[in-house]
Amino acid sequence: MIKLFRHVRKSLIEDNKMSKYFKYAIGEIILVIIGILMALQINNWNENRKTKLDLHNSIYAMVNELNENIQFMTTEKNNFQNRVDGLQRILDNSESENDLKFILNYFALDLNSKSFSKVFELIKENKQLQLIDNKDLIKKINQFYEYTLPDMEEYTSWHDGFVSNNIDPYILENIPIKKNGVEPSVAKQLLTEVKFKNILSYQKIFYEDYIDFNTSNINEAETLKNAIESYLEEINYDKTQ
Repeated sequence: MIKLFRHVRKSLIEDNKMSKYFKYAIGEIILVIIGILMALQINNWNENRKTKLDLHNSIYAMVNELNENIQFMTTEKNNFQNRVDGLQRILDNSESENDLKFILNYFALDLNSKSFSKVFELIKENKQLQLIDNKDLIKKINQFYEYTLPDMEEYTSWHDGFVSNNIDPYILENIPIKKNGVEPSVAKQLLTEVKFKNILSYQKIFYEDYIDFNTSNINEAETLKNAIESYLEEINYDKTQ
């Protein structure tokens, strides 16, 4: 093609047809400009497609992360309800021998923890949040990840400190622990002491509050997940485009 253009230019110049040559040169420039614009347009289209695909994948990953968070919080809620039920039986004097034997499991364990927001942090780092064209959804995402989950992590951290500073020292000083748990007779004797009963009562109140906290967070996570799934259906991004 380049050889053809050169041949035409040479023929026009040799025939002394300068006006035709200039017209031809201008036409050639226009063709080059059109080619450049088309290349830019294709490049922009590819970049936009990649941006949409990356955003779609990130939001979809957030749905999976929310499912993991919901499952974790639901498990925590159920586990701590079992602890509350056990403490209630002990405080009501309706406990079983196993309740006394494994009494430490009811009041002495830390809260479990996990990383809740790896996907969110990645989205924030990649500045993808502002690409979501739904302000209400952005607000819900920020509320959950910037305020709700940090509150939960603070809650867990505070309780870990409470157990380390108050309950662990009490156990070391007052409760002989064997491989198969606590002797029921020892637990019975401890239950005659006001301090021990106060520890159990305090933990029961804390656990009940923690259960309510998890319930609220589960509801918020479910609401956010539904909003994200609706948004994914709304944008209906086709990866094959």
